[in-house]
Amino acid sequence: MFRDIKKFLVGGEKEEEIINLFKEHIEKLSEASETLKLAIESDDASLNYEICELERTGDIIRRDIALGLYEGAFLPGVRGNLYRLAELLDECLDLIEDTSVYFSLLNGLHPAIRDLCLRIAEINCKMVDYLYEAFNSLYQDSDLSDKTIKIRAKEQEIDGLKRQIHEKMFDIEIKSFWEGSILLKFLDSLISISDKIEDSADLIQVLNVSMR
Repeated sequence: MFRDIKKFLVGGEKEEEIINLFKEHIEKLSEASETLKLAIESDDASLNYEICELERTGDIIRRDIALGLYEGAFLPGVRGNLYRLAELLDECLDLIEDTSVYFSLLNGLHPAIRDLCLRIAEINCKMVDYLYEAFNSLYQDSDLSDKTIKIRAKEQEIDGLKRQIHEKMFDIEIKSFWEGSILLKFLDSLISISDKIEDSADLIQVLNVSMR
C-alpha cells in the first residue's frame, strides 16, 4: 500500500493511482526500448507494429495521469512538474516510435555503424531501468542521486558513440537523397532518446526536492 511519506501528498488513494500510472508508463517505455533494441539486433522491422502499440498505450496513460492530477491528486505545487514528467515520458515513447519507423524504411543498417547503433539501443534500455529506480526512490524515501549519476554517465557514453558514428558515416555509400535523409533521421531519433531520459531524471530530482 502506498505510504504517505512526502508532505505534499494529500489523502493517499488518488496519489497511489497516479504513482501506479507513472510506473506503468515507465514500464511501457522499457518495453518499447527493449523492442527497438531487438529490432536492430535481429534486423526485424516488423517489430515497429509492437512499438506503435506501446506508444499508443503510453499516450492513454499520459491522459489518465493528466485527468487524475486535474481531479486533485497531489497538491498544486507539484502537479505541474508531475504532468511535465508524464509529457517527457510520452516524448521518449514518441522518439522510440519515430526511430522504429525510420528503421523500417531502411534496407538494414550498414555494417560500419550497426554495432554502434545497437550499443546505443542497449544503453537506452539501461537508462530506462535507472529511471524506473529513480522514480521508485521518490516515494520509497530513499536516495536517488546514484541513479541519476548513472543516467548521466550513460548519456556521456552515448555522446562518445555518436562521435564514432559520425566518423564512420564517411565510409557509407549513400545511394539517394532519400536514403541519406532517412538514415540521418533514424540516427538523430535514436541518439535523442537518451536526452529525453536524462531530462526525465532531472525532473525527478526536482520533484524529490519539492516533495521533502
